[in-house]
Amino acid sequence: MSLSARDYLVDRFRSDAAVLRQRVDAVKPGVKVPGPDLATSRRMADACDDVVAMLQAIATDGDAKAAVESLMALVPMLEQRANSHGSVPAVRAVYAGAATRIREVRDAELASPASRNHNEIDGHEDMDDDEFPEYVE
Repeated sequence: MSLSARDYLVDRFRSDAAVLRQRVDAVKPGVKVPGPDLATSRRMADACDDVVAMLQAIATDGDAKAAVESLMALVPMLEQRANSHGSVPAVRAVYAGAATRIREVRDAELASPASRNHNEIDGHEDMDDDEFPEYVE
């Protein structure tokens, strides 16, 4: 069974938070390592948790198109949060990255064979099934 767009994003950001927290736990205080400092890593993990909470607030009723529309509704909020963290570029990047991932998921859903068969790609309802013969049964 494949993951829904929402579940894919939840897994991705939950995993990112776990990796960031493992990094914080593994680095000994006072030891310099490449990448963000430990406090910034913690804040990034918290931002990932925030993104996960937003994603989990979306209802899952099995309608892929409605789910993608709900995900897209999060983009302005994520962009606002990114802008509010402008002084901490790494945390800003978590929120901006979430908005980008949502757009990528939307684009992938629109390009999927299932979406093509519904003749509703970007408002092109006038397309005939025979324009996509490789997907027509």
